[in-house]
Amino acid sequence: MKEKLTSLEEAARLVKDGYLLGLTSSLENAPMAFLRELVRLGSKNLRVAALTGGSLNVDLLIGAGAVAEYEACHHSLGGYGPAPNFQRALRGGSLKMKDNT
Repeated sequence: MKEKLTSLEEAARLVKDGYLLGLTSSLENAPMAFLRELVRLGSKNLRVAALTGGSLNVDLLIGAGAVAEYEACHHSLGGYGPAPNFQRALRGGSLKMKDNT
């Protein structure tokens, strides 16, 4: 039987530059360890689609310069306010944004 478990690092290495990631806006179930591993590996030019919107998970990737294209209907840190990395990237023009409202 083929082993289906792998290390976090090995799983993150499967994500190549330019891949599309699908994430949710939930802070409770966000795969933060996996996303931090993507940052550690220096992932670049990722495309991210967040349903229903993004939060800390996507903001981490944007702040690390890992996201080139982002599709969501909203992005914030919920009760903690606006997402600073998203705001900075959008205003600076370093992020291609697709509004899916």
